[in-house]
Amino acid sequence: MLPKAIFFDLDDTLLAEDFYSEHAWQKSCELFADKNQSIQYHDLFNTINEVRRWYWDDTKRRKEGSLNLAQARTSIASMSLNRFGCDNRELAEGIVADYTRLKDELLDFFPDVELILKELVNQRIKLAILTNGNGASQRAKVNRFRLEKYFGVCLIEGELGYGKPEPKIFELALKSMHVTAEQTWMVGNDLYFDIGGAQRLGIYSIWCDYGKKGLPEGSPIVPDKIINNITELLSL
Repeated sequence: MLPKAIFFDLDDTLLAEDFYSEHAWQKSCELFADKNQSIQYHDLFNTINEVRRWYWDDTKRRKEGSLNLAQARTSIASMSLNRFGCDNRELAEGIVADYTRLKDELLDFFPDVELILKELVNQRIKLAILTNGNGASQRAKVNRFRLEKYFGVCLIEGELGYGKPEPKIFELALKSMHVTAEQTWMVGNDLYFDIGGAQRLGIYSIWCDYGKKGLPEGSPIVPDKIINNITELLSL
C-alpha cells in the first residue's frame, strides 16, 4: 500500500546521471585525443573512469564535490592527465567544458520515471525532491525537466545550506508536506545519504539498485526495500 508522501532523490534515482556521464566522458576524451594525439582516447577514458570512481567513492569528497562540480571534474581530469605526464590545467578545463556540454545535452530520465510520477500524482500521493549538490545546477535540472508539476516540495542542499543525511532536511520536508515519518517513504540510490539519513528519522527507505549490483558486503546500512526498477514502487 502506498504511503501519504514519498521523498525522492534526484540524480541516479529519477535522472540517469551516471549513465549519461559515462557517455559524455567518452565523447570528451575522443574530442581531446583528436587534438592531442599523444594520448589515445580509450587510454584517457579508462583512466578518467578509474580516477572518478576513486574520487566519488569517498563520502567526504562526494559531499564537497557535489557542491562544486566544475572544480571536482577539473580535479578528476587533471589527475588523469598527470598520469600521462601532462600537467596542464587549461587542457583539463577544456576536457571538462566538453564533458559538461555533452552531458547536459544527453541527460534524461530513467525509463518509466515520468509514467510513475504521473500515476503517483493521480493517486494523490504527496511528492518531494530532496537533493544534495549545487543550488544553481540542481535547480536548473528541476526547471529543465519541469519537475515542479509533480513535486510540491523541492529541497536543494545548495539553496538551504544543509542536505542529506542531516536530519533537518528530512524534518523540513515532513513539515512542509504536513506528514509524519511513519506516513512517508524515501526513495534514493545512495545508501549513506538517502537511506541511512531517512532511516534515522524512522522513514521507510527504498534503495534503487537499478544496476542490480546488490548491497556491498558488510554494509552497515540495510534498506527497508530494494528495487531494480522504479515501476516496482506501485506494487509495494
